[in-house]
Amino acid sequence: MGNLEFIRKLYNGKNCYSDHMSEDDLNKLHIKSGVESVITNLLNNNNKIVFLTGNPGDGKTFIIKAIISNLNNKNIYIQKDLNDIKDYSVIAQDIVELFHENKSALIAVNEYPFIKLCRYIRRISPEVYNEILSVKRKIIVYAISQSLNSRIAIVDLNERNMLCEEPDHLVALINRILEVLNNDELVNSALKYNIDALSNDFVKKQLVKLFQLATSVSSHFSIRDILGAISFLFTACTVEDYKDHKYYSALFEGNNELLNAIKQFDPIYITCPCVDEHLWNGEIKEKWLFGAPEKSPCEIEEVDEALALFSEIKRKYYFENLNAQDLLNLQPEEIIKCKYMFTSFESQKKKIKESIVRAINKLFLPSSDDKKQLHIWTTHRYDMSHESTVAVSSRYVDSGELDIMMPRPADWINGLEYVPDHIIMKHRNSDKPILVLDIDFLRTLSAIDSGYPIELLASQYEQVAAMFLQQLQDANYSEENDDGEIILACRSRNYRKKVHIQDGKYSFEEED
Repeated sequence: MGNLEFIRKLYNGKNCYSDHMSEDDLNKLHIKSGVESVITNLLNNNNKIVFLTGNPGDGKTFIIKAIISNLNNKNIYIQKDLNDIKDYSVIAQDIVELFHENKSALIAVNEYPFIKLCRYIRRISPEVYNEILSVKRKIIVYAISQSLNSRIAIVDLNERNMLCEEPDHLVALINRILEVLNNDELVNSALKYNIDALSNDFVKKQLVKLFQLATSVSSHFSIRDILGAISFLFTACTVEDYKDHKYYSALFEGNNELLNAIKQFDPIYITCPCVDEHLWNGEIKEKWLFGAPEKSPCEIEEVDEALALFSEIKRKYYFENLNAQDLLNLQPEEIIKCKYMFTSFESQKKKIKESIVRAINKLFLPSSDDKKQLHIWTTHRYDMSHESTVAVSSRYVDSGELDIMMPRPADWINGLEYVPDHIIMKHRNSDKPILVLDIDFLRTLSAIDSGYPIELLASQYEQVAAMFLQQLQDANYSEENDDGEIILACRSRNYRKKVHIQDGKYSFEEED
């Protein structure tokens, strides 16, 4: 198989599974990652039974083949793939014996077969089974991590993110594929163009930004998805359906998990009137890396054809014009704010917590600007066919009593490429209740905090927030509003009334 064919089949082909690769092919793509060092250390220095779990395409077999020569014990018990094993009872018995004999092992297993294997282990040895469950619960932590005292270690590749903030792995993969393709015959001019362009540091930098933005949609993409996406960038132009497509068009037309996520951040969705007008009229002539577009959309009478050309030029501008490096800063505000929360969490923790508290209050009363008190809101609905239009609050939790925390890998798997995909909020004196704020939830709160109408957003997050508030009250963490104040929020008209009860008398106060 030629190098071009090898790279092309990384996209939705059998070459995306390392089981089908020769050692030479593996070496073409191998990039040393942190998880390899983690596993090698657990086996060489800590004599563990390591379960390497994940989904198909996460790189389990790839990792084992890469580290096997670095293991001190060449007779270590290794299972590369349990999919071909029909009788799990034999494997389960082997693991229990290794556990009691203080021997190390490496077992690669997909998510569901791992659950199935654990059931067999439970029948033979509840002790080992409970040990596995205990370790599994401690892979990702929020507080200070304990040392791994167990004979069992679990490395879950579902928690690995090769598109983390450090771009080294992605750039290294691109460079590897460049090396492979440069040693093969170039079948058309588009492929040569793609190779030349993706060899440029500025183009790589712009590409990495898009890949990292995709992690704000999903924190985990398999190695298969990443290799497939890069493969498609280079080689789509050699396939009949995408003949002569340049990389900057192919990126938004492929179809795997990663490419589908990147489509949301296509530069054509970023509105910049001044730039767009100049691109439409063909007036931007400078700072192009590989030459300005030869034709402008304004010269074409057919609207659809003109728009298609504009899309191509806008994408080319993002990747190949030096003035476009800040274009992604024009992404929607909630995307930028959400990314900021994760990248500056430790230094801006108080500010982030206050913005979350304020946004949750705004879920129930859009005009609220209270960030010091998280009000306990109860919604009232008089007609089940309509959204609730009234919210009432007589109690609150001081924001100083609340903690927000971000997950991280346990210390014993330090080095695993990891990107957090959620934040939790809880009372500082208890682990329950917990409000899990995933990326979509945080973006929703950010949009609400910026004044986006709650009527246009999905109601699911309001329900989750309301349940958390009720749980805080049930746990006796709330206190009454000052002076017995009751807040009546009219959500449809965005105003509130306050009812004060003093000495058995009611007084009303209305605020717009």
